[in-house]
Amino acid sequence: MQNQLKDGTMNDPVAVTGGAGFAGRYLVNLLAAENRCVHVLDRSPAPVEEPVDARITFHRTDLNEPSGLADLLARINPVEIYHLAGIANVKNSWDGEAHTYVVNVIGEVNLLSALRSTGLKADVLVVSSGEVYGQVPEELQPIRETRPPDPRSPYAASKVCQEIIARQYARQIKGRIIVVRPFNHIGPGQHPSFVTSDFARQISMAERGMIEPVLKVGNLSAYRDFTDVRDMVRGYVMAMRSGQPGQVYNICSGTTYQIRHILNLLLEISSTDIEIVIEPEKFRPADIPILCGSSEQFRRLTGWKPGMRIEETLGEILNDWRNRIDC
Repeated sequence: MQNQLKDGTMNDPVAVTGGAGFAGRYLVNLLAAENRCVHVLDRSPAPVEEPVDARITFHRTDLNEPSGLADLLARINPVEIYHLAGIANVKNSWDGEAHTYVVNVIGEVNLLSALRSTGLKADVLVVSSGEVYGQVPEELQPIRETRPPDPRSPYAASKVCQEIIARQYARQIKGRIIVVRPFNHIGPGQHPSFVTSDFARQISMAERGMIEPVLKVGNLSAYRDFTDVRDMVRGYVMAMRSGQPGQVYNICSGTTYQIRHILNLLLEISSTDIEIVIEPEKFRPADIPILCGSSEQFRRLTGWKPGMRIEETLGEILNDWRNRIDC
């Protein structure tokens, strides 16, 4: 990726906030593969990657320091803005509640305010979360978009705020604003603060003898709706292109897996006998027993459906950690 703006000749520039993050990297690569001119807005330093893709330009930008943001958007002149930047970890949101709201809520306000001031006609995808539904009785799942939000964490509450802000600014900017509620998505490269990546990291370290063959885990009884990140970002693009303003779309597999089952699938791939130890400090202050979404509305609209099997995704996650540890 490159740091400076270029006078490119590629059509239809797009911007991705948080484009250096986990899902952001997959989305950026997907858009670049469409031969789009992709501008990454992220507060992290530009990653050092070879070969450099001339279709991707990196701008070190903090949405909570909005000075110059409107000028940057005017120079980029995007036709689409995918807003992924923000705090994404539910458990960590309890450790810095105020920071979660500042980054997720004020960051979005700054982005949309800057867009409004430019007068550009850019469509915006706001990425909320299935976590906004909170604890829903099992008999009322899979959860449809008509279910009212009932957030149970600072992260989920901040996402509800983002949706409200999106509705407000939808009346003030020239482009469309589309809101999606992705459920859990996983894949290679995810931070180990997320459950599948944490399991895979510990397993790969135990295989190499770097730690004792003991896997430290939190709550294994919860059920979650997992989708491969590559299927998820494909859904983001389809939502941007086909979504209707004022609607909210779940993007999810519609199938739940108990965390214990996910762990067992990873252990079956491993070459090492590993002991499991429950650690209470790994539990969330307020956990949701089961979270399963219905993407029926989104599938009818776009034809989207997941393409990756959970076993395939988990195998790639474990191999990714094996390769990282070998480096």
